[in-house]
Amino acid sequence: MNILNRFEKKKSLLSSQELDIFQQIWETLPKLQNKSLNEITYILHISRQSFLRIAKKLEYKDSNEFLLDLNRQIVFSDIPNTAKVLPSILEKNIHHIINHFDIIQIKKLTSYIEKSRRIFLMSTGKAQKNQSEILSEILAKHGYFVVQVYDLFEITEIKSNLNEDDVVLVLTRTGTSTDLLNAVQSINQTRASIVTITSLRSNTISNWSDFTVFVNTQRIDGNFYELNALFFGLFGLLDFYLNEESTTLQLADEYQLVQNVLSNYMIKKDTHLTPGNRELLMNLIQNPDLIFTSISNISQKLNISTTSLFRLSRALEFNGFKQFRSSVRLEIKDFTPQKNQHASYQTIIQYFNQSVTDIMATDFSTTHHLVTTHRQICLVYHDKYTEILGDELIRMFFHTDKLIQKINCQTSGDYISACKETLFIFLIKNENDESDFIRAISQINDDENETFVFANKEINLIGYNLSGKIFFKDVPTTVRPFSDMWVMEFFFISYFY
Repeated sequence: MNILNRFEKKKSLLSSQELDIFQQIWETLPKLQNKSLNEITYILHISRQSFLRIAKKLEYKDSNEFLLDLNRQIVFSDIPNTAKVLPSILEKNIHHIINHFDIIQIKKLTSYIEKSRRIFLMSTGKAQKNQSEILSEILAKHGYFVVQVYDLFEITEIKSNLNEDDVVLVLTRTGTSTDLLNAVQSINQTRASIVTITSLRSNTISNWSDFTVFVNTQRIDGNFYELNALFFGLFGLLDFYLNEESTTLQLADEYQLVQNVLSNYMIKKDTHLTPGNRELLMNLIQNPDLIFTSISNISQKLNISTTSLFRLSRALEFNGFKQFRSSVRLEIKDFTPQKNQHASYQTIIQYFNQSVTDIMATDFSTTHHLVTTHRQICLVYHDKYTEILGDELIRMFFHTDKLIQKINCQTSGDYISACKETLFIFLIKNENDESDFIRAISQINDDENETFVFANKEINLIGYNLSGKIFFKDVPTTVRPFSDMWVMEFFFISYFY
C-alpha cells in the first residue's frame, strides 16, 4: 500500500496538527528525500515523536519504515486533489509518470529477456491477463519463445524442466494472491530467474523474485480503479529497447534493410569468403536494388559471370543463388516502413506525452450522454486486441450500475438483432474488419437502439446511422497499446467525473 492510499485510509485518525504536518511533509518531500530523521525534523521544525505518531497512525512499524517509503515515493500534486483526479491534476501526474519511467529497471528487464531461452508469463486477475496477451505478442515479435501460464497446476508441470536460461515474468498488481505466492515460491526452488512486474514497490512476492520492476500507477478515488495504461507504457519502452539492436531500427526503406541483411552475412561468414567473394558481396551491398532482379541482369550490371554468383552463394552456405536470394527475401518479409520512425528514447516519450495531451483534449460529451441514458451497453469487438480493450472497459464500469457485456461481431448477429434499448459501442482497429462491422451494424434496430464507434480514421463510417464516433490516435506501433488503453481509461474517467 503506497503512502497516498495509507493517508486516504487512515487520515481520520490524524489530529488537525498531524494533518498539517503530513501536508507539510508532502509539499516539501523533494527536499526531504534521502535526509536523515534528524535532518527532516529540523527542516520541518517538528519533534521526532510527532513524526513517529504519524508513522504509527499510517500503520508503519516505526519511523524508519515511514522514512524508507518517503524516499521511494515519486511526488505528485497536493494530497487533497490527487485522490479526486481532477482532469488537470490527472494530466499533470500522468505526464510526470511518463517522464520518470525507470529506464535502469527497463534496461535490466531487457537484459533478463535477451539472455533467456524460454520466457514463461504468469499473471493474476483479468487486467494482468490482458497485459500478458500484449506482452506475449511483443516478445514473440522479437523472436522469443513465450509460454503463458495461468495456474499452479501448470507450474507443477513445467518446474522440473526449468533451467538457468529460463525466465519467469510475473505480472501482478499487488503480489498478494495466495495461489501466485505458492507458485512463485515453487519456482524459486528451480534455477530459473523470476522477474516481477508490479504496481507496488515492495510486496511479498518481490521477496521471492530475482528482480522487481515497478510500474508507477495511480488509483482513482483511493482504491476503486487503478490506471492500467501505464503498464502498456512500460511494455512499449521494453519493445523499444529490445528493438534497439535490431537491423530494422530507423529504416527508411526496404533497400536499407537488404543492405543490413547482406552486411550481417558478410560478418558471420567472413572467414569462408575469398577476396573475390568479398568484393562481389560488397558490390551487392552497395547496389541492393539488384538483389531481386534476374541473375543475368545482376551479371550484366556488375560485369561478373553467373558462376561467380553461384560460388558466393556456396561460400555463404546456400545451395545456389536462388536459395541465397530467397533467404534475404524471407528475412525482410515482415518489414513495412512506419509512418512515424522513432530514433531515440526521448522521441518515444514525446509520443507518449502527446497522446495523453491529445486524448485528454478529446470531446467525449456525446459518448457520456449516450452512456448516461442507457443502462444496457453492448461492446462489439472484432479480434483479440479489441477484445482486450473491451475487457478493460467492462472492468472500469464494474463500479457503476451499467449492465455491460461484450460480443464478437462475427458470431453474434442473432443477439444483436434481438436487442432493445441498448447502446452498442463498436471497437474497430483494423480496416480489414470493415466487412464484419457492416454485417453487425446492419443487424441493429435503429428505432430501439443507438450506436457509437471507436475506430481508426481509415475505417469508412459514412452512410451508417451512428450517434457518435471517436477516432483512435495515429501513433507509432510501440506507443499504440498505451495510447489505445488511455483512450478507454480517460473516456471512463471523464464520464465518472
